[in-house]
Amino acid sequence: HALHVLATGEADGYYADYADAPARHLGRCLTEGFAYQGDSSSYCGQELRGEPSAHLPPQAFVSFLQNHDQIGNRAFGERIGQLASAPAASAAAAVYLLAPSIPLLFMGEEFAAATPFQFFCDFGGELREAVTEGRRREFCKFARFADPETRAAIPDPNQAETFLASKLDWASLDAAEHADSLAYYRELLRLRRTRIVPRLAGMSGHAGKFEQLGAAGLQVAWQLGDGSTLRLLANLSDQAMAADAPSGEVVFALSVEAGQNRLGPWSVLWTLDDPKGIA
Repeated sequence: HALHVLATGEADGYYADYADAPARHLGRCLTEGFAYQGDSSSYCGQELRGEPSAHLPPQAFVSFLQNHDQIGNRAFGERIGQLASAPAASAAAAVYLLAPSIPLLFMGEEFAAATPFQFFCDFGGELREAVTEGRRREFCKFARFADPETRAAIPDPNQAETFLASKLDWASLDAAEHADSLAYYRELLRLRRTRIVPRLAGMSGHAGKFEQLGAAGLQVAWQLGDGSTLRLLANLSDQAMAADAPSGEVVFALSVEAGQNRLGPWSVLWTLDDPKGIA
């Protein structure tokens, strides 16, 4: 959710819990597992949520930019491509796909699917009506759905059209926009498989530390299982920011100007420091 808030700027509903300091929440997720570890939740009426997780290794956690809940539970099932700019979505993907925790891709994310994924079901009788009405009531906490007429426009989960609209359009892969996205995801996953995964075995808890840079910048370092250090420097905003480049061999760079102590908008830099000199 923190990565979503940074990429889209959305801050109402359940995203409110991450809107106060999204970069800090993201840094905590990347290095400690959970953003909330017994902290109070404003969305849940100040109830405590989560439990301590920093003692667990990164491989105990699954990270993602989109999943079936985060999309299907939206009123209209929009994907990240409809909510964030292309540079923002690309930067967000580069952050979570190369981090030590286990990445999860939602169906079609890899080729920037334009089809929605709406909440659909096939119930009958009283349950059918209850689900339809309950679906619309749950969005009352979102400012844009305060008007009952707006909530009434939310697709009915029991209508066949809602299901059919959510099917992937595989033919879209013939379009350059979607083919380019697929190639980008494949390259990130190749780098993960060849440069990062072989070093993860043996990682322990408390392996990562982060520093927030401004409102939307992060500097993160993890000690990997083989003794090397993986570093991330990211600017998850549409404004350039000053930042010192981390040490190590560059694994991946997005919108980073070589030799400059600055990060362009939506820029991501991953480096590896290897004490054995085999980075």
